[in-house]
Amino acid sequence: MGDKFQLIHDVSPGTTGWTVKVVVAEKFSPRVAQRSPTKYQNLTLMDSEGSTVQATLYGQNITAFQDELLLGKTYLISNALVKETNAEYKAKSGEIQWTISGRTRIRRVEENNSNLLISTYNFTDFEDLPKYMDSNVDISVIGMIIDIKPRRIIQTRFGKECQVQDLVLVNKRFDTVLLTMWETFVDNECKYICQNLRKKLILIGKHLKVTSFNGLSISTKADSSFFIDGEFELVEEFKSWGHTNSEIIDNMISEKHYLTSTPSKLSSKLSVPTAEKDFTEIKNIQGLKTAKQFFWIKGKASVKVLNQTYWYMSCNNCNKISSENYGDIYPCVFCKCTDAKAIPRAKVYMQLTDPTGYINATAIGNPAEYFLQSNAEILMNQTLIPTAASMRLSMDEDEIFYVKAITQELSTDCKFEILFIVNPSQIAGDKNTGKAPVEHIGEPIKFLEPTTKRSLFHSDTDDAQSSKKKCDKSTIEITKKNQ
Repeated sequence: MGDKFQLIHDVSPGTTGWTVKVVVAEKFSPRVAQRSPTKYQNLTLMDSEGSTVQATLYGQNITAFQDELLLGKTYLISNALVKETNAEYKAKSGEIQWTISGRTRIRRVEENNSNLLISTYNFTDFEDLPKYMDSNVDISVIGMIIDIKPRRIIQTRFGKECQVQDLVLVNKRFDTVLLTMWETFVDNECKYICQNLRKKLILIGKHLKVTSFNGLSISTKADSSFFIDGEFELVEEFKSWGHTNSEIIDNMISEKHYLTSTPSKLSSKLSVPTAEKDFTEIKNIQGLKTAKQFFWIKGKASVKVLNQTYWYMSCNNCNKISSENYGDIYPCVFCKCTDAKAIPRAKVYMQLTDPTGYINATAIGNPAEYFLQSNAEILMNQTLIPTAASMRLSMDEDEIFYVKAITQELSTDCKFEILFIVNPSQIAGDKNTGKAPVEHIGEPIKFLEPTTKRSLFHSDTDDAQSSKKKCDKSTIEITKKNQ
């Protein structure tokens, strides 16, 4: 990028006559300020030494400069307003920030600084994603986009509607992971991806987080940023790999096993605690007031209230409750999917105990099927109050539970949902890490009869595929219909 211009650290409030050559490292979606109706857009600019500064556009300047300051491009910038960052934002935004307005001079420079830019990324391998589950740690990933699910609307507990859309990424080992895009990323990035899905775009994402949703997935954050088919050598190498393995990738897309396998293959790589000190004692979370916390608990579960409904009819797109009949195609009022399908989903309310106490918890979907040793269709067709002969109602031995604390309406105490159930007798500890690798975590089990029980580690692709029939339309066609 040359050295005849000032560097970012040379410019401070009061500096005059300066010009800095920068590359646009990140360009975030416009947002509305929390304390005012002002709209703003942040960018991260980088100089030749890798130093960065946050630059901000406000109001009408966002539209005025929308065709300038393109992601990954290089510019000469002068006469931006330079000021100290407010103390509460310094940790995240740095000591100094620039404001770009009509007075700012910006000139495009035809240089390729992609190698400098990509050198600042620390990519997380798909296999390492479980290490960061529910930790809110920033990660960066690279992968090929092979599928996109229909856009859906979700409602937060405060009643706000948000739009989300899921991408399927694959890496060079053919591992897949779901990336959930939120809000403005649906309008911008997802719209472009839908229009160019057949090109097998390469996505580079930064400032993402790993969640326990759908077993294990990646999600955007407010400050996430993306390069899609960016001009990087790394991207060209990925495309070359894709071309070489196009037949395998096309078969993956055609068969869509990554959609029928829930949770994802990567969930099997979770590290489950084996030392007693790493488990949370139930007495320490009784009466918990703070939600969105996660705990590993070792104990037993049992059904105390037999007369409960062990399933509910749900939308196959968002899992929300449905009043439709099994198999009906209908417009879902929750996610706004116009051709949702009504399917049964297992649910059980039970008591989780360890030597220190107990909590009441709910398991939904796969963990419920594993605990009950039955599946949603069988539960739906069962008309009598269940007995130990028709389903499992209690555990004889301790098992391992991954539990999430959730805000409860009309109460200050949290309620609990069981996300994973792991049988410790069927996993082998890793002597090097002291952790126990999980082969399967609460995966659905297909039963031939209501009383037939299968191992937690049973895996049958044909069973899974036949039990979850997919819509005949392609995902991209459905997505376009919903937009």
